[in-house]
Amino acid sequence: MTRAFADLRRRRVFRVGAAYGVAAWLIVEVSSVVLPALHMPEWTLTAVVIVALSGIPISLLLAWLYDVTSEGLVRTAPSGDDHREVRRVARRGIDFVIIGVLLAIIAYLVYGQDLFDAGGQPEQSIAVLPFVDLSQGGDNEYFSDGISEELLNSLVSVEGLRVAARTSSFAFKQRNEDIRTIGEMLNVRTVLEGSVRRSGDQVRITAQLINVDDGFHLWSETYDRELDDIFRIQAEIAHSIVEALKLELIGDDELAQMASPGVDIRAYDLYLLGRHRWHERTPDSLSAALELFQQAVEIDEDFALAYTGLADTYLLLDGYGDLTTEEASMKAELPVARALALDDQLAEAYASLGLLRFNQGDLTSAELALRKAITLNSNYSMAHMWLGLVLDKVAGPADALREYRRAQAIDPLHPVINSNLANTLGVTGHYEEARASLINVSEANPESDVALFQLSRLHADYGRLDDATRVALDDLAAGDNALGHLALAWSLMALGEFERAEPHLDAAGGRLSHKNDSIGARALLLGAQGRHEELAAMFADVSADLTREEFEADPPRAVALVWSGYSALLEGRYQAAAERMERGRDLLASYGASAQDLLPIYSSIGVAQEADGQSAAAAVTLREGIALGDKALAKGWDYPQLHAWLALLLQMDGQEQEAMHRLRVAVDSGWRDYLLIAWHPAMVEWMQVAEFEELVTRIRVDLDRMLANIEPLLADESNRVAVSR
Repeated sequence: MTRAFADLRRRRVFRVGAAYGVAAWLIVEVSSVVLPALHMPEWTLTAVVIVALSGIPISLLLAWLYDVTSEGLVRTAPSGDDHREVRRVARRGIDFVIIGVLLAIIAYLVYGQDLFDAGGQPEQSIAVLPFVDLSQGGDNEYFSDGISEELLNSLVSVEGLRVAARTSSFAFKQRNEDIRTIGEMLNVRTVLEGSVRRSGDQVRITAQLINVDDGFHLWSETYDRELDDIFRIQAEIAHSIVEALKLELIGDDELAQMASPGVDIRAYDLYLLGRHRWHERTPDSLSAALELFQQAVEIDEDFALAYTGLADTYLLLDGYGDLTTEEASMKAELPVARALALDDQLAEAYASLGLLRFNQGDLTSAELALRKAITLNSNYSMAHMWLGLVLDKVAGPADALREYRRAQAIDPLHPVINSNLANTLGVTGHYEEARASLINVSEANPESDVALFQLSRLHADYGRLDDATRVALDDLAAGDNALGHLALAWSLMALGEFERAEPHLDAAGGRLSHKNDSIGARALLLGAQGRHEELAAMFADVSADLTREEFEADPPRAVALVWSGYSALLEGRYQAAAERMERGRDLLASYGASAQDLLPIYSSIGVAQEADGQSAAAAVTLREGIALGDKALAKGWDYPQLHAWLALLLQMDGQEQEAMHRLRVAVDSGWRDYLLIAWHPAMVEWMQVAEFEELVTRIRVDLDRMLANIEPLLADESNRVAVSR
């Protein structure tokens, strides 16, 4: 062994192995960044890793056999000590290489098909489209939707079958899309569609299974049943579809469990209608859903799913309705407990428990409950999405991103999932993937303005202000809406077109349910234009003694409190400015505000404290802000605005070299909001630094170019046309 080891060193095998390892690692790391940006299938990165690993024995073998000399590649001569021993070791090494290659080939033959088909449609996959209501009068749509949803839930329990989630399937409701298009968008190979005709206590359900590749029917069946047997009908249809797909059945006993014995059909009807309204996610629809779920549990007090409906509705009314977080949590506690007491294996109940604990700030309990829900039903997309919310707070956006991706794989067109996914992709530096996600959801939900608003803001955040403006104009061309006006106002302000932006801020005004963006945009406009008196008047009635209870009832009041502090800063009332901004910052931080939202507040507090003669306090504030920014970067944040505000804090703290490095990173990644914050006291001083002026010149050139690109659209808004996104 000693002679063999010495010969390995003589032949530079170890050196070649180390060099190859470093090179292979660099290739894999670069590929992990470049391949997703190019929208390559997921299997391509796996293939790069396999090829890199496969090269290890090959490189070692070549290092053993050959030397690179001035005369070229020559065969390495064996040492004179012991030719026989060296040859024996060499032969054994070659044997190991051959065995390794053979094992790799066998692994490819066994697993290769699955590996390289990972980016395509899974063989055992299905989407359940909403069944068409053919009842006389067409007033049983909720019932036909409920049949589709319950059938979908039954199929989810079949091991080995991937089922597209409800929201994505229902995105094609009343849309005459080609089956192939649906299969491609939902990433499935088969589609189940059908109809429901209800008359009194009789129901006829027709279902047909279609192959996405060729559009041919694989199976069809019609069921005529009494309504009190509706659960058995669902089980029979699921059984038939599984047979048609030639999957291994989950077993007759478990199949029988798909039927929900003992549920009153009237309560079930109310539950279906409640879920129908719940999915609409508006204040009015949630109020209606709440009443329907309450009626369902009054009829059948042992109906566990109805209690989850109650809990989910209360929890959504904190945000979509007028309940505070505390009120929503208190109201949801009892129905969650009741649902779990009735069925301790119900994934929906554990998911509701997880969201409840998240709202209450108990992140550990929330994570445990949501992981339990996923264990019970790994295809429940809401559990993955809500777990992403928890992980974002616990570990940061990088960990949250994994759960959002899983939720989106299950439910690829769900607007809320895609919204959370796109936001997280955006703040972690994945601009192109975030853009693609928002385009997909906007095309699948053309009636929704939220995705287009987010898409416009994403473009703006990454410095594509001309694209951001086009998307906003496109949205407004399709119909007047508050979010379209707000998105256009943000883009115009970033371009320096403040006078053009103001009418759109007026149009957005009080029509928005979430006031934070509107408040911030209006205040930025007044600050950027030097209209300090108007800024002060805008927040004159904001109390400096904002209590926690008042904040819980109306979170935008904390944003207003911060802005009232900015106003006091501009007026020279430094102590009042610091106190107001500190209070607002602390309330927003307790509410889960991100580092990018908090860093501007830290910088302004530092300015106010320094101007008030509190240099020591200012230094502490700046260091706390820098630590917060560094922590955000460590958790996966990689966002132009975050880099810019962290750069400002570093500059204020005297770390000039690091500040300029961070600012260059911000500009290179797309930060173009210079005009929006040029009025900030700390920024005014920094702009006099020569290196900063060079970056500003670069930004101004880009702004002028982008404004010239969209000037024709802005000059004649009456002739707006839909612009390709």
